[in-house]
Amino acid sequence: MTAPARASAGAPASAGERIAALSALLVGDRGGFVELPILQPADIFIELAGEEFRTRLFTVAGAGGGGEELCLRPDYTIPVCLKHLAENGAASAVRTDYAYLGPVFRQGRKSGAPEFLQAGVEWVDVGDTVVSDADILALAVQAAAVLGLERPAIRVGDADLFAAVVARLGLSEAWGRKLVAAFGHAGRLQRALARLAGGGGAATSLAQRLGRALANVGPDDAKAIVEAVVDLPAIAPVGGRSGAEIAERILAQSAAAPPERAAAATATLARYVAIEATLDRAADTVERFATDAGIAVDAALAQFRERVAAIAARGIDPGDVRFSAGFGRELDYYTGFVFELDDPAGPGGGPMIGGGRYDRLFALLGAGRPIPAIGFAIWLDRFGIAAPGGLR
Repeated sequence: MTAPARASAGAPASAGERIAALSALLVGDRGGFVELPILQPADIFIELAGEEFRTRLFTVAGAGGGGEELCLRPDYTIPVCLKHLAENGAASAVRTDYAYLGPVFRQGRKSGAPEFLQAGVEWVDVGDTVVSDADILALAVQAAAVLGLERPAIRVGDADLFAAVVARLGLSEAWGRKLVAAFGHAGRLQRALARLAGGGGAATSLAQRLGRALANVGPDDAKAIVEAVVDLPAIAPVGGRSGAEIAERILAQSAAAPPERAAAATATLARYVAIEATLDRAADTVERFATDAGIAVDAALAQFRERVAAIAARGIDPGDVRFSAGFGRELDYYTGFVFELDDPAGPGGGPMIGGGRYDRLFALLGAGRPIPAIGFAIWLDRFGIAAPGGLR
């Protein structure tokens, strides 16, 4: 297990006292934590997090022989959002705040047992984006303090700013989607950039033939055709990818940019994701990058500056916060501001608190419209609070 975070001078000493203080902070006047089943449908996590996430799950066959696959709850965000939709529908536009605390189950963690306690909040149908971004970060900093970590290392990123850079590179829609989906996955993004630059190796024979054949077909029809072909029983899965993922790759190849443009776009993105700066200097650094690259990201950068000011107004010194242009959460539904809090003296076993904005998630869950939402999770075992006996 990761060593517990250093306790601040006035922090409650026992795990029970720290949990009580955290509960009062997260729950507020809502009366209690949301209750959710431990058994959850596995397919929704795999669909939204990728097929590779299956190896992180503890799965079990559903009763009745219908083929349903269940899993032990691997996190709270998706179950909370499903509960919100079930109880409020997609039409509701009233802000609802949820707080949670309970065991979650994941294999292959960087550190700690596969069963551990997780706490956190999810704010659904939040209004002003900049205000709620700053408020959620301030609450996360307060949560770290009541758990004993007074001065966490704070790292932030911005998926919207990355998407704004990608949108100005003159790439195809398919390549734009591919790069934005890879944001936050360092390995996936590097592989995508290598393929964009022509360094990803030769395409498969199937990809070459389909890419040429679909060059003049509309995007929706092309994707449907490719998915139908790669899902045929005779076609073996490639690297564990789904038919939809293979389709996206083939369509991206069929819409490849000219070599000169692809090389320039790759170099520009490589420079962008390498940007590291304190938050008080980050906007100016990105603006200089954009000027040098000859691209305009004014709207995204203006919102970024507003967020920095809002964060400072909540007593968090932007000079103490690190901005990493290539930092994102490793789930495709995150859409904007993201952050992690850690112990600066810790052993690097994973974030202690992490979260961000996920305005795409509800639409992916079938809401029919984007519903703005933001939240964070706390890995309590990284604060020295184990599951489940650590509550005593």
